[in-house]
Amino acid sequence: MKTRFLLLASFILLSFNSHQALAMARGKPADPAPTTPAPAPVSKYAEGDIIFIQSQTQQSAALREATGSVWTHVGIMIKKSSAWYVAEAVGPLKETPLADFIARSKNKSYRIVRYNHFDAATMTTALKQALPKYNKPYDIYFEWTEDKIYCSELTYHVMKDVTGFDLGRIQKMKEMKLDGPYAQALIKKRYTDTGRELDPEELIVTPVSQLEDEEVTLIESK
Repeated sequence: MKTRFLLLASFILLSFNSHQALAMARGKPADPAPTTPAPAPVSKYAEGDIIFIQSQTQQSAALREATGSVWTHVGIMIKKSSAWYVAEAVGPLKETPLADFIARSKNKSYRIVRYNHFDAATMTTALKQALPKYNKPYDIYFEWTEDKIYCSELTYHVMKDVTGFDLGRIQKMKEMKLDGPYAQALIKKRYTDTGRELDPEELIVTPVSQLEDEEVTLIESK
Protein backbone atom coordinates (compact mmCIF):
# COMPACT_ATOMS: atom_id res chain seq x y z
CA MET A 1 0.00 0.00 0.00
CA LYS A 2 2.80 2.42 0.95
CA THR A 3 4.71 1.66 -2.25
CA ARG A 4 1.59 2.24 -4.38
CA PHE A 5 0.95 5.63 -2.68
CA LEU A 6 4.53 6.76 -3.32
CA LEU A 7 4.34 5.75 -6.98
CA LEU A 8 1.07 7.68 -7.44
CA ALA A 9 2.49 10.82 -5.78
CA SER A 10 5.59 10.66 -7.97
CA PHE A 11 3.47 10.33 -11.11
CA ILE A 12 1.37 13.42 -10.19
CA LEU A 13 4.47 15.49 -9.44
CA LEU A 14 6.19 14.45 -12.71
CA SER A 15 3.05 15.23 -14.70
CA PHE A 16 2.81 18.71 -13.16
CA ASN A 17 6.52 19.47 -13.82
CA SER A 18 6.25 18.17 -17.41
CA HIS A 19 3.29 20.48 -18.04
CA GLN A 20 5.22 23.47 -16.68
CA ALA A 21 8.35 22.60 -18.69
CA LEU A 22 6.36 22.17 -21.91
CA ALA A 23 4.66 25.53 -21.41
CA MET A 24 8.01 27.24 -20.92
CA ALA A 25 9.49 25.52 -23.97
CA ARG A 26 6.65 26.93 -26.10
CA GLY A 27 7.38 30.42 -24.84
CA LYS A 28 4.35 30.53 -22.60
CA PRO A 29 4.53 31.61 -18.97
CA ALA A 30 4.15 28.90 -16.44
CA ASP A 31 0.82 28.70 -14.65
CA PRO A 32 0.93 31.00 -11.64
CA ALA A 33 0.64 29.48 -8.23
CA PRO A 34 -2.92 29.65 -6.93
CA THR A 35 -3.48 32.64 -4.66
CA THR A 36 -6.15 33.56 -2.14
CA PRO A 37 -7.99 36.78 -3.10
CA ALA A 38 -7.21 39.67 -0.75
CA PRO A 39 -10.17 40.65 1.41
CA ALA A 40 -11.92 43.92 0.50
CA PRO A 41 -10.94 46.84 2.74
CA VAL A 42 -13.39 47.53 5.53
CA SER A 43 -14.28 51.15 6.18
CA LYS A 44 -13.71 52.41 9.69
CA TYR A 45 -16.73 54.69 9.28
CA ALA A 46 -20.43 53.86 9.46
CA GLU A 47 -23.45 55.80 8.30
CA GLY A 48 -24.79 57.80 11.19
CA ASP A 49 -21.33 58.64 12.56
CA ILE A 50 -21.15 62.25 13.76
CA ILE A 51 -18.31 64.55 12.74
CA PHE A 52 -17.19 67.75 14.48
CA ILE A 53 -14.95 70.43 13.00
CA GLN A 54 -13.43 73.75 14.07
CA SER A 55 -15.37 76.16 11.89
CA GLN A 56 -13.59 79.34 10.80
CA THR A 57 -16.58 81.59 10.13
CA GLN A 58 -17.14 84.88 11.96
CA GLN A 59 -19.94 83.22 13.91
CA SER A 60 -17.60 80.48 15.12
CA ALA A 61 -15.50 82.95 17.13
CA ALA A 62 -18.59 83.89 19.15
CA LEU A 63 -19.50 80.21 19.53
CA ARG A 64 -16.03 79.41 20.86
CA GLU A 65 -16.48 82.08 23.52
CA ALA A 66 -20.03 81.07 24.35
CA THR A 67 -19.36 77.33 24.62
CA GLY A 68 -15.72 77.31 25.72
CA SER A 69 -14.88 74.88 22.92
CA VAL A 70 -13.16 75.01 19.53
CA TRP A 71 -15.59 72.40 18.16
CA THR A 72 -18.23 74.69 16.71
CA HIS A 73 -19.82 72.78 13.81
CA VAL A 74 -21.24 69.28 13.46
CA GLY A 75 -22.87 67.04 10.87
CA ILE A 76 -23.98 63.45 10.23
CA MET A 77 -22.03 61.13 7.93
CA ILE A 78 -23.88 59.31 5.15
CA LYS A 79 -22.75 57.25 2.17
CA LYS A 80 -23.77 57.82 -1.45
CA SER A 81 -22.42 55.73 -4.35
CA SER A 82 -19.55 54.44 -2.19
CA ALA A 83 -18.49 58.00 -1.28
CA TRP A 84 -18.80 59.68 2.13
CA TYR A 85 -20.81 62.86 2.64
CA VAL A 86 -21.80 64.97 5.62
CA ALA A 87 -25.42 66.05 6.09
CA GLU A 88 -25.23 69.49 7.67
CA ALA A 89 -27.63 72.30 8.51
CA VAL A 90 -26.36 75.35 6.68
CA GLY A 91 -29.71 76.55 5.36
CA PRO A 92 -30.94 74.52 3.61
CA LEU A 93 -29.89 70.98 4.56
CA LYS A 94 -26.81 70.15 2.50
CA GLU A 95 -24.90 66.96 1.74
CA THR A 96 -21.23 67.97 1.57
CA PRO A 97 -18.40 65.65 0.44
CA LEU A 98 -16.48 64.55 3.53
CA ALA A 99 -13.14 65.94 2.27
CA ASP A 100 -14.73 69.34 1.59
CA PHE A 101 -16.34 69.38 5.03
CA ILE A 102 -13.01 68.67 6.73
CA ALA A 103 -11.20 71.24 4.57
CA ARG A 104 -13.30 74.01 6.15
CA SER A 105 -11.93 73.20 9.61
CA LYS A 106 -8.95 74.96 11.15
CA ASN A 107 -5.85 72.89 10.27
CA LYS A 108 -8.31 70.34 8.84
CA SER A 109 -8.94 69.13 12.37
CA TYR A 110 -11.92 66.88 13.05
CA ARG A 111 -13.37 64.35 15.42
CA ILE A 112 -15.66 61.51 14.39
CA VAL A 113 -17.77 59.78 17.02
CA ARG A 114 -20.39 57.03 17.00
CA TYR A 115 -23.59 57.43 18.99
CA ASN A 116 -24.00 54.25 21.00
CA HIS A 117 -27.78 54.30 20.68
CA PHE A 118 -27.58 54.38 16.87
CA ASP A 119 -27.21 51.03 15.07
CA ALA A 120 -26.14 51.54 11.46
CA ALA A 121 -27.21 47.99 10.52
CA THR A 122 -30.85 48.61 11.40
CA MET A 123 -31.32 52.39 11.55
CA THR A 124 -29.68 53.76 8.39
CA THR A 125 -32.91 53.73 6.41
CA ALA A 126 -34.71 55.61 9.19
CA LEU A 127 -31.81 58.09 9.33
CA LYS A 128 -32.07 58.92 5.64
CA GLN A 129 -35.84 59.24 5.93
CA ALA A 130 -35.54 61.62 8.88
CA LEU A 131 -32.96 64.00 7.36
CA PRO A 132 -35.21 65.61 4.68
CA LYS A 133 -37.67 66.54 7.43
CA TYR A 134 -35.14 69.11 8.61
CA ASN A 135 -34.44 70.71 5.24
CA LYS A 136 -35.12 74.18 6.66
CA PRO A 137 -33.53 77.64 6.66
CA TYR A 138 -30.58 78.19 8.96
CA ASP A 139 -31.46 79.59 12.39
CA ILE A 140 -29.11 82.51 13.08
CA TYR A 141 -30.88 83.16 16.40
CA PHE A 142 -30.36 79.62 17.75
CA GLU A 143 -33.99 79.34 18.81
CA TRP A 144 -35.68 76.06 19.76
CA THR A 145 -38.26 76.27 16.96
CA GLU A 146 -39.47 73.97 14.20
CA ASP A 147 -39.31 76.39 11.26
CA LYS A 148 -35.52 76.95 11.27
CA ILE A 149 -32.57 74.87 12.38
CA TYR A 150 -28.86 75.08 13.25
CA CYS A 151 -26.16 72.41 13.07
CA SER A 152 -26.28 70.74 16.50
CA GLU A 153 -30.06 71.11 16.55
CA LEU A 154 -30.13 68.97 13.39
CA THR A 155 -28.02 66.21 14.92
CA TYR A 156 -30.07 66.34 18.10
CA HIS A 157 -33.48 66.05 16.41
CA VAL A 158 -32.45 63.43 13.86
CA MET A 159 -30.92 61.15 16.48
CA LYS A 160 -33.89 61.73 18.77
CA ASP A 161 -36.28 60.79 15.97
CA VAL A 162 -34.36 57.63 15.05
CA THR A 163 -33.17 56.33 18.43
CA GLY A 164 -35.51 57.96 20.94
CA PHE A 165 -32.53 59.25 22.97
CA ASP A 166 -31.14 62.77 23.50
CA LEU A 167 -27.75 63.46 21.94
CA GLY A 168 -26.04 66.17 23.97
CA ARG A 169 -27.39 68.29 26.78
CA ILE A 170 -30.19 70.80 26.35
CA GLN A 171 -29.24 73.99 28.16
CA LYS A 172 -30.55 77.52 28.48
CA MET A 173 -29.03 80.49 26.71
CA LYS A 174 -28.15 82.05 30.06
CA GLU A 175 -25.80 79.15 30.74
CA MET A 176 -23.61 80.22 27.81
CA LYS A 177 -20.65 82.60 28.25
CA LEU A 178 -22.05 85.62 26.47
CA ASP A 179 -19.89 88.41 27.89
CA GLY A 180 -16.92 87.97 25.52
CA PRO A 181 -16.23 90.51 22.75
CA TYR A 182 -17.10 88.19 19.86
CA ALA A 183 -20.30 86.98 21.51
CA GLN A 184 -21.32 90.54 22.37
CA ALA A 185 -20.65 91.70 18.80
CA LEU A 186 -22.79 88.88 17.40
CA ILE A 187 -25.63 89.63 19.84
CA LYS A 188 -25.54 93.30 18.87
CA LYS A 189 -25.59 92.53 15.15
CA ARG A 190 -28.33 89.91 15.20
CA TYR A 191 -30.47 91.04 18.10
CA THR A 192 -29.94 94.62 19.28
CA ASP A 193 -29.49 96.20 15.84
CA THR A 194 -32.60 94.42 14.48
CA GLY A 195 -34.84 95.28 17.42
CA ARG A 196 -34.81 91.77 18.85
CA GLU A 197 -34.04 90.72 22.40
CA LEU A 198 -32.12 87.59 23.35
CA ASP A 199 -34.18 85.39 25.66
CA PRO A 200 -31.95 84.03 28.46
CA GLU A 201 -34.43 81.16 28.95
CA GLU A 202 -34.15 80.04 25.30
CA LEU A 203 -33.19 76.36 25.00
CA ILE A 204 -30.03 75.45 23.12
CA VAL A 205 -27.98 72.32 22.36
CA THR A 206 -24.31 72.88 21.52
CA PRO A 207 -21.85 70.82 19.45
CA VAL A 208 -19.50 70.38 22.40
CA SER A 209 -22.28 68.99 24.60
CA GLN A 210 -22.80 66.31 21.95
CA LEU A 211 -19.09 65.61 21.58
CA GLU A 212 -18.85 65.15 25.35
CA ASP A 213 -21.99 63.01 25.61
CA GLU A 214 -21.28 59.86 27.63
CA GLU A 215 -23.00 57.77 24.97
CA VAL A 216 -20.59 58.52 22.12
CA THR A 217 -17.47 56.57 21.18
CA LEU A 218 -14.52 58.24 19.47
CA ILE A 219 -13.81 56.68 16.07
CA GLU A 220 -11.17 59.01 14.64
CA SER A 221 -9.49 62.28 15.57
CA LYS A 222 -7.08 64.64 13.84
